[in-house]
Amino acid sequence: MLCDSMGLDEKEGVGLCVDDIPHILKGCVPDRYEFSPQKPITPKHPTFITSPSLKDRIHCVAYVFDINSMDNLSSKMVAKLKQIQKEVINCGVAQVALLTKVNNCNEVLQDNFLKMNKAMISQSQIQNVNKILGIPLSRILVVDNYASEREMDPVKDILILSALKQMFRATDDFLEDLPLETDTTAGMFQLCIS
Repeated sequence: MLCDSMGLDEKEGVGLCVDDIPHILKGCVPDRYEFSPQKPITPKHPTFITSPSLKDRIHCVAYVFDINSMDNLSSKMVAKLKQIQKEVINCGVAQVALLTKVNNCNEVLQDNFLKMNKAMISQSQIQNVNKILGIPLSRILVVDNYASEREMDPVKDILILSALKQMFRATDDFLEDLPLETDTTAGMFQLCIS
């Protein structure tokens, strides 16, 4: 299951409330819950899940960044990202970063798919994500977006499917580290994309 969350904003009271993050990660937030930037969910909420099962939990967090904005993140946004990442690490959840809006990947993919990070993306942008969040370089993934295309593009599909495969691997690593449960949903996983 892929779960998309409200985006972040550097201003307080706008975007996803950081206080909601631990509850999302632990699976305490019910499906279709309407988040409020000003008021985080609490255990007193009538639909709060007090005993989430493994299938309710988030197993991999994907941070999504516009590649063109990486060098312009404000100190407030970096602080908020680090606060969120601290919660992710405390919960032991796997994490990846997706760099979007990568353009002109055709030439690279036709030449050598493995050279894409070096050829198309400034190493400073990838290293910036690594520096900010400490995510290993192998888990910083690039994708080219579908925006106004009417036809499928095999090059974009390769990037997207490759990123999805890496997210599955990160999720699998997370699940392998968990103690065995008797719950039959142990083989399920969720990705949280924010």
